[in-house]
Amino acid sequence: MSYTFRAAGTPIWDPALRVGQLYLGQAEAVAGLLEVPSGLTPRLDGRCDLDPDEFATFVQHLLRFYNRGRHAALSQMLRGVVLVSLVLLDRAGEHPVPHDSETLDALLTEATALDRTMSI
Repeated sequence: MSYTFRAAGTPIWDPALRVGQLYLGQAEAVAGLLEVPSGLTPRLDGRCDLDPDEFATFVQHLLRFYNRGRHAALSQMLRGVVLVSLVLLDRAGEHPVPHDSETLDALLTEATALDRTMSI
């Protein structure tokens, strides 16, 4: 069983059910901390719709928060959400606005490697 993420009705990620539910829960928790909507809407049919514009705003806030991080444990907890979010953002046709280009370049390199492992 899987948990499909869709943007504009097009599947952009089809992870295992628990993987999808965990990412969604983490993204929603981070969105709550940032006080911005995640752009992710879970559906009763076992899918999750991603609003590209709203999700792009969430990722921008997430990247700023991540880059300001001074707490090692928090940074590690956020890292997975950041990387998966960057892959989904790219697959939704959006791109992050660079804040700290060196840090963003390193994250994008990791996200590109992760992208190859995330089924559609």
